[in-house]
Amino acid sequence: MGRNNFSIIINEENIINNYNYIKDLSKKEIISVIKSNAYSHGTKESIIALSKAGCKYFAVAREEEVMEILNLGLDLKNITILVLETLSNLNLLKEHDNVEMVINSIEELEEFIDLKLDFSKLHLKLDFGFGRNGIYSSQIIKARELIVNNNLFFKGITTHMFDSTSEEIKSIQMNFLKTIEFLGNNRFSMIHSENSATTLTNGHLGPTHVRCGISLLGLLDPGINNSNIKRSWRLLGSVYHIRNVENLSYIGYENIKNLNFDGYKFVAKLKIGYGDGFSKSNTNIICHINNKPFKIVHVSMDTTFVAIDETVSIGDIVEIYKDMDYSNEYLNMPHYEYITLINKRIERKLLKNPNF
Repeated sequence: MGRNNFSIIINEENIINNYNYIKDLSKKEIISVIKSNAYSHGTKESIIALSKAGCKYFAVAREEEVMEILNLGLDLKNITILVLETLSNLNLLKEHDNVEMVINSIEELEEFIDLKLDFSKLHLKLDFGFGRNGIYSSQIIKARELIVNNNLFFKGITTHMFDSTSEEIKSIQMNFLKTIEFLGNNRFSMIHSENSATTLTNGHLGPTHVRCGISLLGLLDPGINNSNIKRSWRLLGSVYHIRNVENLSYIGYENIKNLNFDGYKFVAKLKIGYGDGFSKSNTNIICHINNKPFKIVHVSMDTTFVAIDETVSIGDIVEIYKDMDYSNEYLNMPHYEYITLINKRIERKLLKNPNF
């Protein structure tokens, strides 16, 4: 690792706290969603932390994420990987006892019957208005005919909750359970639904498992407050160079006359940029150096520049996105959108109990 690089610090203790809290709250087993590099927390790091908490079921979105987990070099004999989108290489289901998959449409159900797949490794998904994946309510009768006529028994059945009123969520939950009864309760070993927001704010009607991601990792949907959920993600680095603005004509490719330094005469150079997934939209956002707020004035591919005063020195600690509520408002997006942009060029470090 180069000098003064940035890294993402992951708090193992807080992830374990979140898992235990949600399991106790829901009184259900948990499927931990770790898609998109575990929402920027690191796939490997998150599996290690969540496994220590007792998690044995992990969900990802795509085949590439399944392959990444299989190649991590971890002991996976007690871990099941559920892929939420359809595999292109269906042989993965035969080759790996711990890989399972969701059926995302009535057409896929028909296809997999023809292919004689092992349905004990498949989860049937229902869509009650989310509009992404799943068998529609209008197709349930046809689905039942296919299930009964082919005497199918599945590993699980699932649906997904979405931003809505509490009353509508409860209505979807009841419709979900009634549909399972219509299809045959005995045909599904597992029932799982919900997301982080629903798991934390609504009852847990019927499912054997809850399925959540960001809350396990310490993030909450905007508008939801729960002091029991502990943040586990920090983006930290240090100042690696300081320049006097008065001696500059350009910063990166930007003419210095186009930038606002708010009277500061110096800029700190940071080793992070849009090549790391730190977008130029972060220009003018506040970061913290030695816990003091300073404004980012320019983002280039490999370097970010911060307007600073004389109190800042080379090697001082820098934190970006320290205040996520502020960052959400400034960037006009929730934290799980902008932090997942930070790519794997930035190292993730899993620490047992860092000081935050």
